[in-house]
Amino acid sequence: MESRKLQFTGRSTYVVSLPKRWIRERGLKAGDRVLIEQGENGELILRPDAATEPRQEVKRLDITGASPRQIERRIISAYLSGFDELRIVCRHRILPEQREAVTRILRRILGTEILAESPHEIVINDLLDFKDIYPRNILRRMHVITEFMLKNAVEAFFSSDTELARDVAARDDEVDKFYLLATKEIMEGVKRKGSLRLDMPPEMAIHHLSVARCLERIADHSVKIAKVLLSGWGRCMAEPEDELRKLYSLVMRCFELAMKSFFSGDAELADRVLDEREKVEGLVSEILKQVKQGAPGIYILLDSLQRVYAYSADIAECTLDLEA
Repeated sequence: MESRKLQFTGRSTYVVSLPKRWIRERGLKAGDRVLIEQGENGELILRPDAATEPRQEVKRLDITGASPRQIERRIISAYLSGFDELRIVCRHRILPEQREAVTRILRRILGTEILAESPHEIVINDLLDFKDIYPRNILRRMHVITEFMLKNAVEAFFSSDTELARDVAARDDEVDKFYLLATKEIMEGVKRKGSLRLDMPPEMAIHHLSVARCLERIADHSVKIAKVLLSGWGRCMAEPEDELRKLYSLVMRCFELAMKSFFSGDAELADRVLDEREKVEGLVSEILKQVKQGAPGIYILLDSLQRVYAYSADIAECTLDLEA
């Protein structure tokens, strides 16, 4: 980190010099324009004007002989590394299952659209403008969706509401989209060494990615709980519902506190989450003593709630790492 002295010039203008290294890395010169934005915490964020941004990046992906899963993985890799235009080509005619793999993975990616097609080529453009989309805002959106999914998944379990369970499962792709978007933006920001698309110092980006990953995994476990009903297992009448609801309430409170601690930088809240580990483990042990054999749904619920707590603890530890 560098410091610069604020200077006063003329009658009303304050001036601060910019580091020469930052100027060189972005290919700027005297006379170029720099955009200045104010972040949510009052910090000033600088980035080169659009006129000085690099030219469009066009990538080419040859899928000749590739399986649908290979195609999906390669498109995600291309998306995360960044492109303005992706040309998917095949030396032979693109097979129906290959074309379906392309459209299927695009449903999991925000901002991409097929602009042209032919028997041998599919052209995809990334139309999303990062200017007003910051990683912190993406995390907030992921948090809202994930919390909603977890609450509804557990409620569906207790009420045997299959429609609610289906709604939880349907929302998983939405969380995946935001996770990929957060990953892409942070990778792009770090690659550009502090480009103003990030609303944080680059060294903090790894913690935001860790939290995004935890939210994505919590959403996965919400779907896992919902699928207990959708798989036809149902509930066992002997399940200790009061104890289960007590465990769920504790885990949900820890999840909410962990996210609040991360967004506010409150180390005390993070410690409260981590201090509940023994209590969570104790509740799980007590419930397992009361559960009879032949109730797979209860074991799935317990495992998922334990893992939700573990991810919440990981989020709390990210808060402590940032505050250290």
